[in-house]
Amino acid sequence: MGNKVMMIVIIVLLVGLIGLVGFVTVYGLQVLQNVASPEQSAPVTAERALTQRDIDLVKFSDPITSNLRRSPDGRNHTARVTVSIGIENSDVRLAPELIALLEDREPVVRDIISALLREMTYDELTETEDFHGVEVLRQNILNALRVEFGSNLIATVIMEILYA
Repeated sequence: MGNKVMMIVIIVLLVGLIGLVGFVTVYGLQVLQNVASPEQSAPVTAERALTQRDIDLVKFSDPITSNLRRSPDGRNHTARVTVSIGIENSDVRLAPELIALLEDREPVVRDIISALLREMTYDELTETEDFHGVEVLRQNILNALRVEFGSNLIATVIMEILYA
């Protein structure tokens, strides 16, 4: 009788363990699918169409100069980017706070943009088909700023890029 009880307990524990492993595996795969690289992720879009009146700009007058990732041909390039960040002003309480935070944390914004520039090669950035390289950079900056500052009020990134 004691052996039967022990076998039942072992079987119940094994079934529970198998179920737990299955759950962790399925959940882990879902998390991995949701964590796509920036190039693979869907573009971030505003929940509604915004007009210029709906956006306040945070302008950074000093350009950000950063090295780009070394090109496959071994050449080094730099990019000089002047950036403005568009903040949706629909929330009259949060928008001014976010603008002040971005202005106060300008070094953080500059570091994020520099880090993203260092991940791209000159060829990737200057890809001319539909300005794809610039759009990838713009979306990556937008996504990174939204995550860093925890706000979807960051609506757009406006850039001017010079290459060397």
